[in-house]
Amino acid sequence: MERKKQRGSKKQRLVPKLLHAAQSKARYRDVHAFIGGTGAVGGTALLQMLSMYEEMMSISDQIPGSQLTPEDVPILIATGKAPKDIDDITKRLKRFVQSRHEGDKKPREIEPNLHLTHSGILVGFKEFELTVVDGLDKISATSDEDRPQFVRSFLDGLKRVGNDVESLMNAIQEARPMASSLRKYLAELPAGRKVDRYRSVIIGIPVPSLIAYHVDYLKDAAPYINGLTDEALKDLVSAFREMLRKDLDDIKQNLADIVLIAHTTAIGGMYDEEEQADGKVLRTYRLGFSHSARDDRLIVKQLEAEEFTNLFANIGVKVLITAAAIGIDEVRIRESVPLHPQIAARLKKAPPDLFSAPSAAEEIKIYVPKTFSFDEPPAEKLTFEEVETLLPGYSIRSGENGFFSVSNADALYRVMRVASASELGQVMSTVGLFDDDELSPWFPEEVCYYTEGDNSRQVFDLLNQPRLLQTQLSGLEPLALQELGSAKHQGELHTLSLLILLHRLRTLDIEAIDPYVNLDSFDPDTFITEHSRPLTFEDLANWEVDEIAHGMEILASAEVAEDLARLKSSRHSGLFEKKDEAVRLVLERALVAIQMIPSLGSPIIYERNGENGKKETMIKTGYFNAPLATLVTRADDVLNKLKTDYETHKNERFMKKESLCTFEEFRDFHICTGGFVDLRRKAILCTAKNSDMPLTGKIKDDLDEQALRKELSKLAPYSPFTTCGLTALLLRLRGLYNQLRKAMSELGTLHEFRWQMPRDATGHILVVPGAIEAFRMVSEGLEKTTGTERLDGIWGYEPRVTPERWNDLNGLGQ
Repeated sequence: MERKKQRGSKKQRLVPKLLHAAQSKARYRDVHAFIGGTGAVGGTALLQMLSMYEEMMSISDQIPGSQLTPEDVPILIATGKAPKDIDDITKRLKRFVQSRHEGDKKPREIEPNLHLTHSGILVGFKEFELTVVDGLDKISATSDEDRPQFVRSFLDGLKRVGNDVESLMNAIQEARPMASSLRKYLAELPAGRKVDRYRSVIIGIPVPSLIAYHVDYLKDAAPYINGLTDEALKDLVSAFREMLRKDLDDIKQNLADIVLIAHTTAIGGMYDEEEQADGKVLRTYRLGFSHSARDDRLIVKQLEAEEFTNLFANIGVKVLITAAAIGIDEVRIRESVPLHPQIAARLKKAPPDLFSAPSAAEEIKIYVPKTFSFDEPPAEKLTFEEVETLLPGYSIRSGENGFFSVSNADALYRVMRVASASELGQVMSTVGLFDDDELSPWFPEEVCYYTEGDNSRQVFDLLNQPRLLQTQLSGLEPLALQELGSAKHQGELHTLSLLILLHRLRTLDIEAIDPYVNLDSFDPDTFITEHSRPLTFEDLANWEVDEIAHGMEILASAEVAEDLARLKSSRHSGLFEKKDEAVRLVLERALVAIQMIPSLGSPIIYERNGENGKKETMIKTGYFNAPLATLVTRADDVLNKLKTDYETHKNERFMKKESLCTFEEFRDFHICTGGFVDLRRKAILCTAKNSDMPLTGKIKDDLDEQALRKELSKLAPYSPFTTCGLTALLLRLRGLYNQLRKAMSELGTLHEFRWQMPRDATGHILVVPGAIEAFRMVSEGLEKTTGTERLDGIWGYEPRVTPERWNDLNGLGQ
C-alpha cells in the first residue's frame, strides 16, 4: 500500500525559493498583473514582489552563469481606479525604491505611466475601475430631479435586447471587465517583451463591497427602470455573481498560471459560531456598538464574501480572506482628509446657504458649531461659518476602511486584531511568484483564512513611535475621523479628547511665555504640549465628577477664545501686549480643538443653569449629526429626526405586538449608543443592541455612581451593554485604573492586558485614548472571539467579586 506524502505543519523557508529562482533565472521574463494594485493589499503585493525580484537579481549577479541579460526584464502591471490613485502609487513606488537604495535611484518614466527601475524591472500603471456596467455608479452623485434623465440616457447606451431589464441583464451577462482589460494589457506590452500569459494575476479589489455598492446603484435606478421588480433585481444581482465567476474562470483558464484574489470577511471576523442540535451552525454577529456598526452593508458584504469564496475556489482561484483588520498602508502628514462619500452626496442636496461660503464637499473642514437647547430648539435655519480645513498631524489609511486617526487605528487593531498590509502582500506576491507552499500550503483547497499573526507587532511599533503617540496625548488632534462610520466609537474618543484638553489647560504654564515673545515664530500647538502635563490615570483618581462636569461645561459652552480663560488666567494680563496675544493664540487653538469635534459629526451635549435655576440640556452641533446620520440644516432637525424615528419605532413595535417605550427612552437610547458626546454629570445605561428591538426596560437614566454600579451588577455576565455620561466615564476609567495599577513585574506576562497601557518615565500610567477605547469595547462585551480573548481584558467596568466560601467547606479553611 502506497503511503501518502507527509505534509508539514511549518511553512517552507522563503530563502531556498529565492536562491533557486535566482540560479535558474526562470522567473525573470514573467509578467504579473495587480488588479487594484494601488490599494492596501494589491499595492503592497506589488512592492513586495518588486523587492523580491531585486533580491533575486542581487544573488544572480554573484552566481557564475546566472548573470542577467537585457532580455531578463520582469514586468509588473498595476491598475488604479483614477489618475489620483496612480499618482499616489507612483509616489509610493519612488519612495519605496529610494528608501532601499543609496543615491538617486528613482525609477525612470520611459513612457507615460511606464517606469523602469535601476535594477531593470518595468512597472506600468493602468486606469481600471471594476464596474459591472459602465456609468451606473454615477447615479449616486446625481440629484433626485436629474435621475430620470440620467437613467434614461444610461439605458439608451446599452445594446438593445428586448426591454430595459432584458438589455441590462444582457449587458451584465456579456461583461468580462477584468479578462478583456488583461488581454488589452498583454497586447500593449513593449516590443520584444510579448508573452501569451501572465505568470500571476493578483486581484486586490474587495469584490463583496463591489457587489454591495452595485446593488445600491441598482436600487437608486430602480424607480426609473420599467419592469424592474424585486424579483428582477435579485436576478440581476445573481447575474453579477455569475459574470464575475466567468470572468475569473476565463483569466484562470486562458490568461494566467496563478490567479489570487484578496477580500475580507467584511466585519474582521467579529462574529461567533455555535453548533446547534440539528448540526447547523448558528452565527451571531458581534458588531453591536463597535467600529463599523453603522455600516448597513456589512452583514450583506459578509455573506457575499462567503459565497464568493466558494464560487472562486471551485474554479481554482486562490482566495485570501483577511479575518483581521488590514494594517497601515499609508500615513499622511499634515494633509487634508477626504470627506466621507455618503456625507458628500448629502451635501449636494443641502440648501445653498447652509455654509457662509461655497463648499466643494471634498475634504473635511472645521466650522463654527451651533449651540441651542436640546429639548426646545428654535425653529430657525442654520448657516455654518468655516474656520479652517482639517489638517491632522497624522492620518492613517487602512485598506478600504479609509482614513483613520492614530487613536482610531490603535483601538481598531487592538479589538479586531490586525494583519499588517506587508504580510498580506508578502503572501500574495510569494505565491504569485513561486506558487504555493508544497509542505504547508497557504491556500489549502484554494482558501487562505488569514488571521492576525506575530507581524502585528510591527503595526503597533509604528503607532507607538513618539510623534504618532503624541497625537493621542495632546488634546489638540482629532481622535476620530468621519471615514470610520461608527458614531459611538467616535463619540467616546472625542469625550476622552476633551478630558485631555481640560487637563492640559488646567496644568498649562502660561508664565513660561516670554513677555516679549516673537509672535512670528510662536507655535501654540508646541507650547501647549511642551508646557502642560499629559493626563494620567493617577490624575483621574483624584478627580470628582462635579469638578469634571464644571470644567467640561466651560469647554463645551465656549464661543470665543476668551471664554476658556476661566480655566487658566495670566497674572500679567494687559501689561505685556505680545504675551497677551500669545495667550490668546493658545486659547484660540484650544477653541478650534473643541469646534473640530462637532465638525466631525459628533454633537456635544452638556448642562447649564437656565434662567429659573433649573438645569438645561444644550447641544453643540455641526452640519452633520453622525448618531442620527442626518444633515442638520435647521436648529430643530435633531429633535424632529428623533421624533420621526420614534413614531416609526412605535409603529413597528405595535405591529409586532411588543411593548412600547416612551420618547424619553428612545431619545436616551440614541444618546447612549449613537455617539453623542455626553458631558452631563449623570449616567445612562443601555442594554439594547439596536432600536429594532423593544426598548422598554433596556434604558436606565439619571444614574449616580452607586445606582450605576448596582445596575451593572444585575447584568448577565458577558452580555453587551453601553453607557454614557461623566459618571459612567469616571467609573469605567477608575475601574480600569484599579486593574492597571496592580500589574506586577514579578509575574511577567501573567498580567496580560495590564501592560498594554504605557507608563511615563516616573511610572505614571498615561491615558492613551486608543487603548482605553479598546478596553471599553472589551468591558462592554464586544471583544473579538479568538479562543484566547480572556487575555484582552475583563467584562464589566469592575471585576466581579469571588465569593468567600471558607465557612461553608466543613472546616477546610480552618
